[in-house]
Amino acid sequence: MNRLAFVDQWRASNLPAESVLDLASVAIYATDAEGAITYFNEPAVALWGDRPVLGEALWCGSWKMFTPEGTPVPHDACPMAVCVLENRPLADIEIVVERRDGQRRQVVVNPRPLVAADGELRGAVNTVIDVTERREAERARSQSEVLARHLLESSQDCIKLIGLDGRLRSINACGCTSLEIDDPDRAVGLSYFDFWKGADREAALAAAASARATGSGRFSASYESSSGRVTVWDEVLTLLPDAAGKPEGFLVVSRDLTDHDRAAQEMAARLAQQKALSTIGAIALSEGDFDTAMQQIVELLSEATGCPMAKVLQFADNADHLDLKAGVGWHDGIVGKASVGIERASQAGYTLQAGEPVVVADLRTETRFDGPQLLIDHGVISGMSVTIAGSSARPFGVLGVHTSRPKAFAQADVDFLCSVAHVIAARWRQEEAVERRTLLLREMAHRSGNLLQLAHSVFLQTLRYAPDMETAKQTFGQRLAAMARTNMTVSHGGWAKTGLTTLAEDVLEPFRSRIKLSGRDVVLPADLCFDIGLIWHELSTNSAKYGAFSQDEGEVTIAWTIKTADDGSRRLSLVWTDSVCAENRRPSGTGFGSKLIAQLVERKHAGTIRVETSPTYSCAIEVAIAAPPEAA
Repeated sequence: MNRLAFVDQWRASNLPAESVLDLASVAIYATDAEGAITYFNEPAVALWGDRPVLGEALWCGSWKMFTPEGTPVPHDACPMAVCVLENRPLADIEIVVERRDGQRRQVVVNPRPLVAADGELRGAVNTVIDVTERREAERARSQSEVLARHLLESSQDCIKLIGLDGRLRSINACGCTSLEIDDPDRAVGLSYFDFWKGADREAALAAAASARATGSGRFSASYESSSGRVTVWDEVLTLLPDAAGKPEGFLVVSRDLTDHDRAAQEMAARLAQQKALSTIGAIALSEGDFDTAMQQIVELLSEATGCPMAKVLQFADNADHLDLKAGVGWHDGIVGKASVGIERASQAGYTLQAGEPVVVADLRTETRFDGPQLLIDHGVISGMSVTIAGSSARPFGVLGVHTSRPKAFAQADVDFLCSVAHVIAARWRQEEAVERRTLLLREMAHRSGNLLQLAHSVFLQTLRYAPDMETAKQTFGQRLAAMARTNMTVSHGGWAKTGLTTLAEDVLEPFRSRIKLSGRDVVLPADLCFDIGLIWHELSTNSAKYGAFSQDEGEVTIAWTIKTADDGSRRLSLVWTDSVCAENRRPSGTGFGSKLIAQLVERKHAGTIRVETSPTYSCAIEVAIAAPPEAA
């Protein structure tokens, strides 16, 4: 019964006081003007856990009292005492009473003075309402609300409340972060459905319709923020009813699946690359045309990496550029014709010199090198490149993939590109081996006759110019050994093209530590390499007698360049420079070595020879070499 309504009703009735109060379901007790308890009913006894002695117990029958915050309240300061001592009523005062057994109850008291008709204070009556269960329920509800609010704010999911029309009513911190909104109030009123575009918006509307019909709806979609960041979300809409059960809005729980989606895409990409690598390996092991195989490989490479442009660049014979051997995604007509430089300023040149894969995030801001015109013309922004190994120290070329949009490459993408480069290198070595075997069989008969004839001629000329038989034997043996070394170097790959660096290291092996080489590792035809080997032997023999090799610290420099005329013809310029010029050096052109050099350069190759003896000895020869295929 609310407050003192029961007491008021009793006062208005003619029933005996105690009889009426005993019927009350709430605790009621009374005191006299001195505070001594003069009456209590059974609900009061149940509350106190005690039956106080009437006329002796003061103010309250409870063992102890406390404020709701836990502060002890003395009996002479309890609400009943205040009411009597100050002769004033108190309403809805909340305290905690404790029984002797330690049990506590939270109660609301309403003490009111009892005043006689003449105005004299006779005592007070107090109704005590037990609100323990109500307060515990309120505390539990409050804690639940706090917990719910904490969970809402700390959740890594984006949680929103929206109306039936889709307008946002509230959003948690994660949601604001995802939408790139710094103030949650700015989001209120925005249309949830307008967050999505195209088919995703239709999916959101369908999910809302499903939620209204069944209680929940779900869809997945991509969201692009104001900064351009794209994320993938799983959206669950739950219908929220009001107190009457009428639909009021939706609870939307959004979970960011971007990383999960990215992981799935990554797995799919790796599986696609693994499948592509298997196919590429099968193509490389086939016996088909090499150029056709390279074209098939770059097409598969482009698809597996998601890069519309892919290319194989092959090192040119004269080592001054790279030719576009195979490619996909380039302008019509340039594959097989276009070329790029090998300077460190270009990506291909940088790749050759770096000795490791090169990844370009944005060519427009790249600082390690400049973009070659080929890439600039195609609007390339991102890409990767790696060196393709050759059959010797000289690389085959460069493998690359490119895209005209920014793209982040994972380490797995780099590893895949390297694997494809290894496959191409293996196929190239196989191609060279087949070509060398074919050339070797073709040249064996022809070369064996020529070598015997050359050996016979050298033998006769050696006898002619030697002062005695012992000198002749020694000189002929040295020349024959030089011929053998040169022949071994050139015929090692099947009488095929040979690099000048390799030739010099093999033919001049006895003097390797005394020789300085200068020039790109150009590749020359086998016949020309064989003759250059003989020329170098004669020059080194001459140096061992009269020049640098005859002294402890002498040095020889061999430098070569490729000169291209306006008509496209090319000539090899080769200069042998001896750091020593001995006064007793044999006059140029008088010995067999000089005659052999002249015969090989001037007669066989229609070249020129220029010899200088001051301040140091040098021999410069120049011969024509075949021009490469036309390059764009």
